[in-house]
Amino acid sequence: MKIAFYNVDLEYIDYLKQYETSVRGFTRVPNVNYRSGNNKFFYGTVLNINEIDYFVPISSKQHNRQDDIQIKPKNDKYCNEYATLRFAYMLPIPHKCVNMLNINGITNNTRRERIRKELAFCNKYRDKIKKQAQNTYYRITNKVNDRLVHNSCDFKLLEQAYIDFCNEHNIPIDKNKVN
Repeated sequence: MKIAFYNVDLEYIDYLKQYETSVRGFTRVPNVNYRSGNNKFFYGTVLNINEIDYFVPISSKQHNRQDDIQIKPKNDKYCNEYATLRFAYMLPIPHKCVNMLNINGITNNTRRERIRKELAFCNKYRDKIKKQAQNTYYRITNKVNDRLVHNSCDFKLLEQAYIDFCNEHNIPIDKNKVN
């Protein structure tokens, strides 16, 4: 299985944010809309966890938390570290709400090359990435660490939102396999 990068439908992100907020009183679903009216350049990869495809966002911020993986392409004299895979903010995702990122269509040369290197890194370490996604999912759903649970998306709650969204939009749940 090769890893690819995807963009997510922003309306689906808003749906998840509202759903999580209505139950928890707050949300950890990543904010993709800025007050200025601009949208964040938001992309990530999709992995299957417990028969559900999950979108794992990539943050340009360089975090060093237990449930993150830093993307560090080697032998790059311009940058030692590019971004971070943020597993605590994974989102269950219907296949109709993601589109493969067209890296060649990115007009900013620096951004395009950085994303190519990030993708190469992710494919090189895909087994480690899959294992980290499963470990984080387990740690959060089994409430291994209260602080982690509070500072993460509620995966079980968002899975229910995902099911509701699929039902409302006539999207088959059992065929949502991106990878």
